[in-house]
This record gives sequence, structure tokens and C-alpha cells, in this order.
Amino acid sequence: MSRQQLVISGIVERRYRVFHNILFTEARTQEELFDKVASYLKEVGYVTEGYYQDLIDRENCFPTGLKVDLKDGSDILYAAIPHTETKYCLVDQIIYVKNSQTLPFKHMINPEEDCLVTDFFFIINSKNEGQTDILSNLITFFVTKGNLTHLGSLKEDKQAISNYLIEKGVFQHD
Repeated sequence: MSRQQLVISGIVERRYRVFHNILFTEARTQEELFDKVASYLKEVGYVTEGYYQDLIDRENCFPTGLKVDLKDGSDILYAAIPHTETKYCLVDQIIYVKNSQTLPFKHMINPEEDCLVTDFFFIINSKNEGQTDILSNLITFFVTKGNLTHLGSLKEDKQAISNYLIEKGVFQHD
């Protein structure tokens, strides 16, 4: 590799690491989203080989779509929190994924209802304990008025998104 290629590679590697927990996708289906995210997470060493299939299986049995209705006249918003069994996770992270279009996910409480989601918070949790705290923190973030709307206003500015999600306690400092 030339010196210039090494410098560029180092810059890309640092940038890649800095925003390892933010991903923008253009998936057209739930399966395509899961495939893109699972491939990325496997590539960065966050998950094992069975992660993709467990995402599909768990989503079919235990839907992860959430309808955020603050009952105050503000817009109804949606999010999803896909996750797998801990045995497929090698680290402890929340991965924020913004898809370019809405994807239907079944509501976790009422699976008959579709949630049209663009904001996904993939829970990568390698520990048997702590899942309840992670879910509680995410739910608090979702139901705090303005949080999801502000997140959407940040568009594809990974630095601003990262800073905001750290400030709100969704991401932890590395």
C-alpha cells in the first residue's frame, strides 16, 4: 500500500470506529434491513454468525415495533428495538439505524397493528443481565416529548446524532 492509501485507510478506519453505532440504510423490507444490519455488525465483530436468523425468528415471535403516542395532539411516531438472544452478541451496544423509507414492523403489545418505522435501535447485549435497564432507557427516550423529532431533524449528521444520543443516555461513552 502506498503512503497515501495508508493515510486514507487510517482516516476511514478512525471515522468508521467513531461512528460504529450509527448506520444509514435504504432497505425496502424488514428482511433486507436485518440482512444489511447483521452483515455490518458481523463485519465489525459485534455479533456471531447466527445473529441474522435469530433477528428474523425473534421478530416473528416477539415483535419490536413501538407506537409513540404522547396523547397531547403531537404527531404519532414509531420506533423499533430489534434484538436477539445474548449468545449471538459479542459486545454491549445500541446501534442506531435510520432507514430511508418506512418499514412495517408489528407492534410489540398489539401484533395486529403495524408500526411504520424509520428509526431502529438494535440492542446488542452480550450479558444475561441488563436487558431491562437498556429497554427502560430506550422507552424513556422515546416517550420524552421532542426526542425522536429532534433526532429526525439531525438528518445524516453522524456527529450530531452521536452527541445527541450520548447526551440523552442512549449511547454510552466509549
